[in-house]
Amino acid sequence: MYQPEEACKGNLLHTYDKSYFARLAQSGDELPLARTVRLHLLKGEKEKSSSPDFNNLLLGFAPFTFNDIGSSHDVENALLSTTYCCEEEHWNDYVCTPNLLTADDPVYQSTGINCMNSTRPLTFQDYKCTREAVPAPLKKATTCYDLSQVYNVYNEGDQVIRSFVKGQLTVEEDDGHVYPPSSPNAFCPFNSEFNSLLSVVLYEIWFVRHHNYLASKLAELNPCWSDEKLFNVARNMNIAYYQQVLLYEWLSALEGRSNLIKAGIINKYDGFRDLYDEDEDPEVTLEYAFAFRWFHLMQPTVAKFYDRHGNFIEDYSLLSTTFHTGFITDGDNIEYLTQSMIRDGCRAYDSTVAYDLVNDPIPGMQERLDVAAGDLNKCRNLGVAPYVDYIKHFTDIDIKSFDDLSAFIPVDKIKLLKYLYGDVKDIDLIVGLWIEKTMEGGHIPPTFANIINDNVMRALKSDRHWYERPNRPDAFTEAQLKEIRKASIARLLCDVGDGISEVPRNAIYNISPENPLVSCGQIMGIDFSAWKDNTCKSS
Repeated sequence: MYQPEEACKGNLLHTYDKSYFARLAQSGDELPLARTVRLHLLKGEKEKSSSPDFNNLLLGFAPFTFNDIGSSHDVENALLSTTYCCEEEHWNDYVCTPNLLTADDPVYQSTGINCMNSTRPLTFQDYKCTREAVPAPLKKATTCYDLSQVYNVYNEGDQVIRSFVKGQLTVEEDDGHVYPPSSPNAFCPFNSEFNSLLSVVLYEIWFVRHHNYLASKLAELNPCWSDEKLFNVARNMNIAYYQQVLLYEWLSALEGRSNLIKAGIINKYDGFRDLYDEDEDPEVTLEYAFAFRWFHLMQPTVAKFYDRHGNFIEDYSLLSTTFHTGFITDGDNIEYLTQSMIRDGCRAYDSTVAYDLVNDPIPGMQERLDVAAGDLNKCRNLGVAPYVDYIKHFTDIDIKSFDDLSAFIPVDKIKLLKYLYGDVKDIDLIVGLWIEKTMEGGHIPPTFANIINDNVMRALKSDRHWYERPNRPDAFTEAQLKEIRKASIARLLCDVGDGISEVPRNAIYNISPENPLVSCGQIMGIDFSAWKDNTCKSS
């Protein structure tokens, strides 16, 4: 990365009213209340509408990869620090952007509750880090897909996570399960109050373990290698494994392989490719980080726990674990949660959202919460441009009226948009993503796919260490790249998961006759002989 200062350039498009305040409607009036818009367009469903295709392994990978290039400090700020924005004397505080409710709110009309806590996004300007006039929301992560949530936790570098023995990361064992250390000064975020989602915790644990699995295999193969070499080669392999899964398994499932090949995101063939451009800015756009909130629509609020044999144990409330994810180390909870991720479908994308996520409190933190309305409020306060501007940006189609949206949004939803908004240019980006038709050949809205692809392509071009490059520093050989191509979440679970002896052949898809549970022996794994150092003599 030759231009690290470019990492904080901000939005593809942006629009504010009076510097850093949410934009107004085209008429000059306030935009409709976020909660009101959500109530009309996204129904809170108590009964889960399960995805016919995907389980929670697919959903869980979304916040995990977000943590690699984004950060959750604004969520932490609203839920843990600035929690007073619904006290009327603080409504107009600069740090507060309260989510107001109408008197006839269907859930809270007889409770006296008229507000939900919401905070203004923190910016680099707040910390005097830049003199740029356009506010730049604070970001803490690297701009590359490099497993920074494993190797650069809290931006402290890899020295604090290493054991300095045979290339291994520091871990500890608890009741037969291996975790990153849990001491107060340990690097591992899973035991910290600042990690909110169990799915993120699981993937972080798995990739920490996977590093050590790789290092141990390399040490057996090449006993003459130093700790430093074992660590660096294992890290290189682990990051490449993650990048392969990210594009060729996870994103391919969401968008469709042919769509990604057409977009230039993935390689049609198994060999090398080199897209590096030293003039490409290594930036993560605000829209990319923000649009990941779309996955809230697929998020369940209850996990169905199963044992390793598929026997149902209990339903467990996930809201009760928000910022309290240490329970994963109790007994065999990590096994039960892993089986839940495999066996339970995530929510369907069907204009609904989990009822608990938009109406119930977070125990011990918030008395009332509407995550989707909060996303909309944040959309405005981040300065994200109107939905139709992104259609224009990505497709060059100029939307001038509500009826022009018919190629993108179902007719019944357009009618609701006409009721809620005075002008088609008032529609918020996240609202468009909530109700947009699914892309052809894929499973997500096309505008969301365009935002993702814009960022991923920039990452591919700006990362000189991208694993598919043949001439990068410490590049893989052709034989080694062929082995990295075997990477899969199924194999990851088989190698480092808890109590795993069988997995769905395609791990992120629901178990079905077409995608049955198979033994781990039937899942392709890496042939480490491609890393054999012939200068080493067997010990």
